[in-house]
Amino acid sequence: MSISKDTSLVLAFDIERSGATNKYDTIGIGASVVDTNLHELDSLFLPGYFEKDTIFESRCWNEFWSKNLDALNLLKYTGTKNKKERELEMITHFQTFRKKWPDAELVSDNNVFDGGFINDLIFNYLDDNMPIPYKNNQYSSFWETHSQQRGLLMIVDPEYKGDYDFSKRIAKLYNIPDPQKQHDHNPANDAYTIAYDQQILLGIRDGRYVLREKKIYLLRKNK
Repeated sequence: MSISKDTSLVLAFDIERSGATNKYDTIGIGASVVDTNLHELDSLFLPGYFEKDTIFESRCWNEFWSKNLDALNLLKYTGTKNKKERELEMITHFQTFRKKWPDAELVSDNNVFDGGFINDLIFNYLDDNMPIPYKNNQYSSFWETHSQQRGLLMIVDPEYKGDYDFSKRIAKLYNIPDPQKQHDHNPANDAYTIAYDQQILLGIRDGRYVLREKKIYLLRKNK
């Protein structure tokens, strides 16, 4: 695949968990590479849910997974490896995927949660255990979409007080194309939406996407 040098690439990743601490498991990893034209160039889907062996935090099960059983079934691992062998395989494939796209900017929608548990797998299983966002032993940038989106909305729509749905609000304010996939708790699809959000933010910064009604910001700025 030929990529032009002036194309900025984003590599986003997302994980799914059976609980919020390292007592529980990462049961899915997804990744997606998206270019400035919002085209997905590559993706990765690594299921790791063991129906008999995965332990769920009660709050995580009751509030989320019990209500999203279809998404959980997609994460079911059907291979021959045990849980620890599969975890090694998952983090190895994820790191190989990153190396395949060395010029892509790394991004998540929750650096502390997703990045922290990816690093936990790196530390536990890999000899080359430099944490993300290091690449080739060099520190690199690691973007987070939610913080950037919140900051943008504080400027252009300061009356918006929501804690979620930043992407939907930005889509109402700016002339941006629709994403090719939706957030549905499949980590590969969710990774695409994160990469898409990052490219939208970069496009707003560079002037490729503008407010549908510029008077919204101007009126509020002059209050």
